[in-house]
Amino acid sequence: PKPIHFIGLITYLYLGVFLLRKYYQRSNVLLPMLVLAVPIFFMKSVSVLEGISETILGIKEIFQIAGLSYVVFKVIGLYIDEKVTNVKISIVDFFNFSAFAPTLLIGPIDEFRRFQRDVDAGYSQLNTKSFIKGWNNLILGLLFKFIIAEAIRRLILVYLINDGSFIYHLEYMYVYLFYLFFDFAGYSLLAISFGSFLGVNVPINFDKPFLAVNPKEFWKRWHKSLGDWLNNYFFKPIFKYFTKKKIYQSITRQNIALMSTFTLMGFWNGFQLHYIVSGMLFGIYSVLHNYYVYKCKKTKKDVFFGKLAPKYVRFISIFLMINSVAFAIYIFSGKLI
Repeated sequence: PKPIHFIGLITYLYLGVFLLRKYYQRSNVLLPMLVLAVPIFFMKSVSVLEGISETILGIKEIFQIAGLSYVVFKVIGLYIDEKVTNVKISIVDFFNFSAFAPTLLIGPIDEFRRFQRDVDAGYSQLNTKSFIKGWNNLILGLLFKFIIAEAIRRLILVYLINDGSFIYHLEYMYVYLFYLFFDFAGYSLLAISFGSFLGVNVPINFDKPFLAVNPKEFWKRWHKSLGDWLNNYFFKPIFKYFTKKKIYQSITRQNIALMSTFTLMGFWNGFQLHYIVSGMLFGIYSVLHNYYVYKCKKTKKDVFFGKLAPKYVRFISIFLMINSVAFAIYIFSGKLI
């Protein structure tokens, strides 16, 4: 709906990558990340300051662009991956990657080299296998997003009345969790589907997340592309920095990096309190699990489950994980804060 604004965004990001690769020779990527993320800061800040003045509303009109965050994240990944190479990235390849229509609004977040390999393969990617994959994901995506998610919204969510009771919050928490999953996973499947029809293997974003037994596995199953992005371009650099400087013990370095990463995820969703608290809550889950794994390895025994049979451990772990996720995502919904 804002083609001129979007072209302006792509132009800014392309010039940013071009100038940074040409003139910024330092290995530290924090400054380049901040430079490329300027549009996100404007968009998120304006959302918080909305309604204060006509000037703010004017800025909002410029920076509130559908898909802005995902485009910026993809470009930051592109810069970090390609900054040490001498391969020239043409404006056509850059635009094709950053503005790829199926993944434009809410991902999945792709990598430039992987994406470019599919593009360079040309029409060989348009084959029966790709078409069948696309068709299967199309049907499943339509089922998830426009039938199951819509049914949950129209038949349950809209009829939940906020009377302030514990039962209302409990009902909304679980219903919203499954609504969000089917809506988001359905969209992701549609993006993967149309990518297949165009000969591009868009990364899988959701893979049975409710079977996850711990936070680490959950983020390999839920919005996997964002989890991978945060791991590669934020968690690992922070941990590597602390390790290089020999700051704290290894477990402390890991936990600080985990907490920082999930806090960033909260701010990325928005500068409103419920987004930030939700991200930090996921960070707390990850830190607790990481410390639990550390203690188990150190003591050479399971410090929480003891000698309980593996099948019961798995069942309890899944139960705890689903409920923990449900609470964090309920915070994310803004209904509690």
